[in-house]
Amino acid sequence: MSEILEVSKTQSPKSYLFATIVKSHLGEIASIIVSILISCERLSAKDIARRTKLNIKIVKKALVSLIQLNCMFYWKDESSKDIFYSFNEEGVLNLLYSGEIIQTIKNLYGEPTAEIVQNLLLNGSVRIEDYLEGKDEEEKINKQNLLIRLVKDQWIVELRPINFSPINDLWNKWFKEISKNTPRLSTTSEVKRVNEIKEKTKKKLVDLLDSREGESPDARRDIYVLKNGYKLLRADLLVKFNFKRFQKHQRTNFLVGLCRSRIGLISSRIYQICLNLIESSSPDLEYELFKISNFIVEPLEKESFLSGMENKLVDDKKIVFSINDLKRLIPDDLDLKNSILPANGLNKRKMSEAEEDNKRVKLESGTTDDILAEALTLDGQDMLPTNFEAAFEGAPLFNFDPSTANQDESILVQHLKLLSSSTGIQFVIETTPGSYTVPFYALQKHIKTFNFESLVKTTIGNNGFRILRCLKTLKLGDEKSISNAVLLKEKTVRNELYKLFNLNMIEIQEVPRSNDRAASKTFYLFRHKEDFSYSFLRNSLMFTMGKILTNVENFKEDHKILLEKCEREDVKGKEEELLLDSELKVLRDLQVREVKSLARFNRIKAMVDVYSM
Repeated sequence: MSEILEVSKTQSPKSYLFATIVKSHLGEIASIIVSILISCERLSAKDIARRTKLNIKIVKKALVSLIQLNCMFYWKDESSKDIFYSFNEEGVLNLLYSGEIIQTIKNLYGEPTAEIVQNLLLNGSVRIEDYLEGKDEEEKINKQNLLIRLVKDQWIVELRPINFSPINDLWNKWFKEISKNTPRLSTTSEVKRVNEIKEKTKKKLVDLLDSREGESPDARRDIYVLKNGYKLLRADLLVKFNFKRFQKHQRTNFLVGLCRSRIGLISSRIYQICLNLIESSSPDLEYELFKISNFIVEPLEKESFLSGMENKLVDDKKIVFSINDLKRLIPDDLDLKNSILPANGLNKRKMSEAEEDNKRVKLESGTTDDILAEALTLDGQDMLPTNFEAAFEGAPLFNFDPSTANQDESILVQHLKLLSSSTGIQFVIETTPGSYTVPFYALQKHIKTFNFESLVKTTIGNNGFRILRCLKTLKLGDEKSISNAVLLKEKTVRNELYKLFNLNMIEIQEVPRSNDRAASKTFYLFRHKEDFSYSFLRNSLMFTMGKILTNVENFKEDHKILLEKCEREDVKGKEEELLLDSELKVLRDLQVREVKSLARFNRIKAMVDVYSM
C-alpha cells in the first residue's frame, strides 16, 4: 500500500498533497483510494479493490466515509447498473482550510456561529432536525436564526443528490437527451446542430448548478417554512458548507491587500466595505463547467464565458452598489477628514514679476531666450500655469469643496474616483452616476502579476526583475535587444536569463540561420508566458506543501513509541516527572519543528491561493 502513496508523489503535485492530507485526517486506506482515483479518474468498488489489493468490504467502508465528507462523487451507469466513483477535491479542501474557515466565521459572526460551521466541516453535512435535536425551544430559535443568516450569506447551502454526481456524467446525460430532441434538418449543417446542442446543454447545466448553490429564488423559497410567525429552515433540510463562498472571501482579502499597497490604507478600508457589500453575489473563482472534457475548444472561449457571467451579474445588479449603500456601512472609527487633499491645498506662493525676472538665465545672445519664450507661449498665453491650482483645475480627482454640508459623501466620492482612475488598475468601475461595480476577473490577473513580480524581485534580484518586465513588453527578444532595452551588459543579461529559465519563468525559441541548423549560425529568442509560469509555480508550491506534511509525519513516526507513552493516562500532565531529560528534549524539538513546519506550510498555502484563482 505504501507503494501507491509513493506513486502519488511522482504522479502530480496535487495528487501528492491531497493524498497526504487525507492520510493525516482519515488514514492510509482512504489516502490510497484517493490516490488511485486521481490517477484513474473513475473506477468501481471492485476495480479499486483489485488495483489496491484491499478487501472490498474495507474499500466500501472507506468510500462511505469519503462520500460523507464530500471527497467522492458516484454515478450509477444506466446500462451496466454499476456504480462508479471519482474524486471530489472540495471535501479535501474543506479539511485543508478548516482552521481558517472556522476562524473567519468566528471573526465575522461570533463563536456560536463558528460552532455550527465546525460541525458541518466535521460531519460533511447536517440535517436541521438532527442538529436541533435535544435543545430547548429558545435555543432552537437562536440556532435557527444563526443558520438562516449563514444561508442568507451563502456560507452554507442545501445539499442535493446532484452534488454527488460528476459534472462530466451530467454533461453527457443532458447532451444525449437534448440531441434526441433536436432533429436533423437538411437546411442545417451538422456542425451548426452540434453547436446548438452544446449551447442548450451549457445553459441547462448552468441553471442547474446555479440553483444547486442556492442562488435561484425558487430554491431559496423552498428551504424556508413559516411556523408560529417565525421564518425557519425546513426540518428535513440537509445543508453543507459552501467552500466557494470562502474562496470569494479570500479574494476579497487579496484585493484589499493589493489596494493597500497601490493606493493607501484609508482607501483600502473603504474598498473593503465595497467588496463586503457584493461579496456573496460576486462571480465564482472556479466553474464546474471547465472540468468537462473538451468544453473549452476555442482559445478565447473561456475568457468570453467568464466575462459573460460577470456582465450578467452586473446587468442583474447583483454586484452593483451605490454611494448610499457605502455611506451606511462606514464605521465610526474610520475618520475620513483630510484623507483627500483638496485642490486649494495645493496652492503655491505665486512669484512676483521681479522674482521671475531675477530667476531667468541671461544669455550672451538673445536668440535662445526668444526661442524659449516662444516655446512656452501659445496665443499670447503662458502654457505653464503660475500656480498648482490652475494645474489641477478641471481634474475631478481633487476638485471638491470641503465646506459643503455633505462633506463625508463628497470625500467618499473622491475615494471611489481614486480607486477607479488614480493608478493603472481600475479597482472599481462607475456603471451609472452614483453606481459602481468591481471588475473581479480583471483584478484577479493583476493580483497574480503583482505577487509574481514581487516574488521574482525578492528571489532573483532587480536585474532579473527588469529583464522579466522587458520580456513582457517585447513579447519576444534576443539577448542583444534585451540588453539594449534594460541597459545591462550582455553577459549580465545572459546570466539572469539562465536563472529565469531554470525557474521555468521564460521559454527559449531556437532560430536557425541555415538549413543544416548549424550551432554556430543559430541564435535564440526568449519569451515569457504568464499562464505557464503561474502553473509551474503553483505546482511547485503544492509539492512543497506535501513534502512539509510528510516530513512532520516521518518525524512523528520515528518517535512513535515516545508519543504513545505520552498519550497514556498515567503520564499525561506528569511528563517532567516521569520522562527522561533526553525524552523531554525530543518532545520539545518535535513541538518546535512542527510549529515551524506548519507556519511555513501556511505561508506557502497563501501563495498557492493567489495562483488558484
